Amino acid sequence: MKPKFDNKFHEVVYNLNQLFGKVEEVLAIITLWILIAVCVVFISARFIFHVPTPWADELARYFLILLGWMGAAYASSHNDHLSIDIIGGIVEKRAKDPEKILAVLDRIAQILSLIFLMIFLYFYTVFCIKMYHSGTPSSTLPFDMWVPISLVLVGGILVLLHSVCYVLLPKRYWHIQEPQKDDGNKEERA
Repeated sequence: MKPKFDNKFHEVVYNLNQLFGKVEEVLAIITLWILIAVCVVFISARFIFHVPTPWADELARYFLILLGWMGAAYASSHNDHLSIDIIGGIVEKRAKDPEKILAVLDRIAQILSLIFLMIFLYFYTVFCIKMYHSGTPSSTLPFDMWVPISLVLVGGILVLLHSVCYVLLPKRYWHIQEPQKDDGNKEERA
């Protein structure tokens, strides 16, 4: 269910966030299937055919890293990343108007996350550039180590993009869920 927006800017930011979330979802699914295929090759070659394939082991590690960061970006697109709810529970019990206080606290948390991501990405970019200039090769694959290391950078930039979207959007647009498709099985709830 698409919400009604106050202005065109909020609608564009919301749609951009949703679009990147869908792309990340598809990339995560593709990455998972590739990871499964590489692991099947690795395990079959080693334990059934007794032929070690070190390239498959290394490649599986890199796809696992990519999968983790695509999952983090997807979770960030739905604002479902880890959070601590202790303060929210205390504010709801003791404040006269908890919604306003929680809105401000959520905004502060988003901004702090954004600052942390920017600092992390800055230093990680410096690290990736150093790896690029060092020319360190992969031990079994035909590329330098800056290639798999940059997968973390790509995932971090996607998480940063979603964080910027949530900083720009009012809180009422943060937790809008897409409607579930009816599969014909309706259960009665007690």
